[in-house]
Amino acid sequence: MKHWVFGRTNNARIQFFRYFFVGASSAVVDLTIYGALLYAFGSQLYLFYAFVAYMFGLAWNHMFCLCWVFERKHSRRKEYSMVFGIAMGGLFWTELLLWIGVSFFGGHPFFTKMAVLFIVLLWNFSMRKKFVFH
Repeated sequence: MKHWVFGRTNNARIQFFRYFFVGASSAVVDLTIYGALLYAFGSQLYLFYAFVAYMFGLAWNHMFCLCWVFERKHSRRKEYSMVFGIAMGGLFWTELLLWIGVSFFGGHPFFTKMAVLFIVLLWNFSMRKKFVFH
C-alpha cells in the first residue's frame, strides 16, 4: 500500500490514483476561486471567471504533478510547452462545455462547472500521460 502514496512510479493506475487526488485539490482551488468570483460579481461574466479559476487550478495541479504524480521525461522548455498546449485544450473544453451547459441547458454556472471539471480531469490526465510523462 505504501507504493500508492510514496516514491516515484511509472504505473498508470498508481499515477491516476495520485492524479485524482491532485486533481481534486486543484478542483477545490478552481471552484473556490470561481465561486468567490460568482458570489462577489454575479454570474454575467461566468466564462471569464472560469478562465481565471482554471489558470489558478492549473498552476496548482502542475506543481503537485511534478512533485508527486509524474516524472520528468523532457527538457523543462519542451515539457512546459506540451503542458501548456494540453492545458489550452482543457480550457477550451471547460469554456465550451460550461457555455453549452449554461446557455442551452439552463444550468447554474457553479454546478455546471463542477460537472465539467470531471470531464476535463480525464482529458488532462490522458493527454499528459500519453504525450508529456509517458
